[in-house]
Amino acid sequence: MPESTPHNWMGDVLSSGKHEMVLIGSVESGAEEWACPTCGRRMLLRWPPHYEKLVLDHGDSTAVHVGGKGGVQVNDVVVTPAPASDVPVAERQWLRENGIDWDDRSA
Repeated sequence: MPESTPHNWMGDVLSSGKHEMVLIGSVESGAEEWACPTCGRRMLLRWPPHYEKLVLDHGDSTAVHVGGKGGVQVNDVVVTPAPASDVPVAERQWLRENGIDWDDRSA
């Protein structure tokens, strides 16, 4: 691995950024061909129920590759807990008794 590849203090390879995959088309088997114009990564995807992923060219394996089709695109995901009022009182009590501060108050 080249010395210019970024690593953290534990030796893990750090991501070199986010690249957007583009749908090229479909192959005879019905799988979709996706490519990254930034680094040359190419892969074939078959969607469920018979999911398959075959990487044809790895490109930059440290980059986070994202993409989408049909007006839907996945970029960043933010997870937020449901408001405390949506959790029944008995369940909030159980969470508190087990060291989970669902209401975001210090115990």
